[in-house]
Amino acid sequence: MKMKAVQTAALKGFSMGEITLRPFAGDNMMVVRVEAPKGAIAPGHAHPHEQISMIISGNVRFRIGNEERVLGPGEIVHIPSQAEHEAEMLEDSLFLDIFQPVREDFLRKVEEE
Repeated sequence: MKMKAVQTAALKGFSMGEITLRPFAGDNMMVVRVEAPKGAIAPGHAHPHEQISMIISGNVRFRIGNEERVLGPGEIVHIPSQAEHEAEMLEDSLFLDIFQPVREDFLRKVEEE
C-alpha cells in the first residue's frame, strides 16, 4: 500500500459556475476542497452520496430540505443521502465536502478539464 498525500490547493479541479471543486478520493470515500466567491450558489440538488461539509473560512447558508442555517469557520453539517440541498456563499468561502461513496462523476469531470 502506498500513501496518498497532497496539498489540497494543488489538486486538479473543475468548475461548476463560479465554484471550483478539487476532489481527492480514496477507495470508498472522497474529500472535495470547495473554493467559492461571495454570491456563488450551488443550486438545489440531491444525490445518493452521504455528505458532510466543514467550513474552513467564510460563511455559507445551507438549506437541507426545509431547514436553513448559516455556518461559519469550524462548523460542520451532515447532508443525508438523497436529501435535497443547496448552498449560498455569504462571503468568499473555503470548505471541505466529504462524500461516501466516492463521487465518480466528479472524478470524470476532473479528467475532462
